[in-house]
Amino acid sequence: MDMDKNRMQEFEEARNAWMERHLRARRGERKDRLKRGHGHGEALFLKNVWWPLVGNFDDLHPEYEVRDWRGGTLYLDFAWLPGLRRFNIDVKGFGPHVQQADRTGYRRELMRELYLHSRGYTNISIAYDALKEDPALIRDFLKPDIMRYARAGRRAERPLAEQALLDYARKHSECIYPSKAADELGLDPRTVIKYLKKLMLEGKVQLISAGKRARRYRYVPELGERG
Repeated sequence: MDMDKNRMQEFEEARNAWMERHLRARRGERKDRLKRGHGHGEALFLKNVWWPLVGNFDDLHPEYEVRDWRGGTLYLDFAWLPGLRRFNIDVKGFGPHVQQADRTGYRRELMRELYLHSRGYTNISIAYDALKEDPALIRDFLKPDIMRYARAGRRAERPLAEQALLDYARKHSECIYPSKAADELGLDPRTVIKYLKKLMLEGKVQLISAGKRARRYRYVPELGERG
């Protein structure tokens, strides 16, 4: 599916704005990882598969950080979080994932996917060569689920700052500190407090400690998110 000039310009503008928003929301290694990790394969997926199917980047997070079972960090090429569903989308080249892999790397790769599955993620692995040579077939395979959950996951409009805070709360779950959230999201602490109070009224978060030094909140998962 070749995009015409206007559609291509629309895609580039939307993608640049989406990437800039995620870069502004990150600090340190998380920001560097996004700059390093979002390469040609990921860009090709967005252009040839995601954008033709969905037409926006709602709920799609590049180089998404997940804590693993050892306390380390996993980075997903893309996490798509429509509503209560979680998808891990990986673009895999033959070299790093097969040709250059040893037994340890192979085991680590499968354990990673098994762990993500245990955390409620649906794993979608896409071969870079197939993405380059036959993106239309990939779109056909993904279309039923993508379109179903893209429609189901559309949320009531929230201000960008509030939605960013809700996504942050979902990700950090039990350890939501207003000052830390403000720093990581690039928001004024008063804005974070305001939206945390609103999310409390909606039942999305709970205040679990209010010591002299810091308040701590926890995210309240909805029924479908509880494992």
